[in-house]
Amino acid sequence: MSKHYGALVGAVKQLIPFRPVDAAFENTKDEVLVRDVVTLAAAPAADTIQLGLFGWESIIDPVSSDVLYDNLGAGTTLSVGDATYPTALLNAQGTSAAGTSKIGQINAKTLWFAPLWQALGYASLAAAQKVGTNCELLATIGGAAATGNLAWSIKGQKRI
Repeated sequence: MSKHYGALVGAVKQLIPFRPVDAAFENTKDEVLVRDVVTLAAAPAADTIQLGLFGWESIIDPVSSDVLYDNLGAGTTLSVGDATYPTALLNAQGTSAAGTSKIGQINAKTLWFAPLWQALGYASLAAAQKVGTNCELLATIGGAAATGNLAWSIKGQKRI
């Protein structure tokens, strides 16, 4: 029988006992970074919804960050990312039936709990900062016009 350790906390502590671990990963409480709702009325494909502004080093929790939607219409999809990588955190999720989707779980698991710039796909923090001082997370409507309610709750660690 083998014992396995978590990559972000457990393995770090095995290398050097009592080594401090980044506060984003242990002995901390995640915050609700943003929680909001919008009602869409025939919003055409390619329209975007601003989900919030975040520091590039913020960490989005892929386990507890959700987008919730009504039946937004036949053939309608929803993606989440930023202007450069619009599908990085949620890619063309069908919304023709009411449901909930996790934000960030489509990433490779090595990017779960990574800084936002890295989770989105930027090569470096400097490359992300060339886009803007903050990250504007956007939901993009795809496929067809969307009508109905869209809500989101994004949790994690706010970093400047």
